[in-house]
Amino acid sequence: MRIVFVLFSAALLSLFAQSQTSPNCSLRASPPPMATFGGPATAAPGTTELGLAFGAFGEGHPSECAIDMTGAADWFVRWRRGVSDKSDLGFDALFDEQGGGTLTGTAKVAARYEPKEGVRLEGGVGAADSGDGRSVNGDLAAMIGTDRPPGDTWNYYASLRVAASHGCFNLLCWPGSGAPGSRAPGAIIPLGVLGSTARVSDTTRFVMEGGLGEFFSRQDPHSGLYIHLAFGVQFNVGRSRRKAPRAGIS
Repeated sequence: MRIVFVLFSAALLSLFAQSQTSPNCSLRASPPPMATFGGPATAAPGTTELGLAFGAFGEGHPSECAIDMTGAADWFVRWRRGVSDKSDLGFDALFDEQGGGTLTGTAKVAARYEPKEGVRLEGGVGAADSGDGRSVNGDLAAMIGTDRPPGDTWNYYASLRVAASHGCFNLLCWPGSGAPGSRAPGAIIPLGVLGSTARVSDTTRFVMEGGLGEFFSRQDPHSGLYIHLAFGVQFNVGRSRRKAPRAGIS
């Protein structure tokens, strides 16, 4: 009986300690759009890749920070233009509507490079504005995937991404000051993603992906599970110009 009492007391003390150190879930310097959204190929020269998607993202643990999938909706837009046979440039934009009516907008300029077939490297920098304050952000990613003939139905891919954000008193982080709490804590988020694309037509593919990561705040000792989901459509428009053949590939 004494052992049960000791265990019960320890559990109560643990719960009390956790209640005293609950993380502040309302403040976060927003990361850039983190969707991989498509296979490893870059847009061919003379063509444009467009992406439209919806989904959800946010903390899944601790329970105080768990996202409400029915109360948060992301709307994602992508534009890429082929620069060479191995690279493209463009932007991503993400609009997040929370259940409480708060709207977050974040956008980044991004570049992608395909060093070899089935492998792609990415990097981007951006800025965000939300109800929790403004921030600048950036990310780096590497991905691998299948690049089957256009007539095949399915392709699959995986990526590893690291994003960082820094809270600011103004949109471009010019020197300035503000009221306490007007600058959201910065964050670092590593994220792994698995996804697939399904052929709809020669120029259109349905895209679905999901990912898990960890949310680390640089001003808050608490970390949490980070969840990412995206579903949408990818279009390739413009001149029908194939990439130049790679060495050893006919």
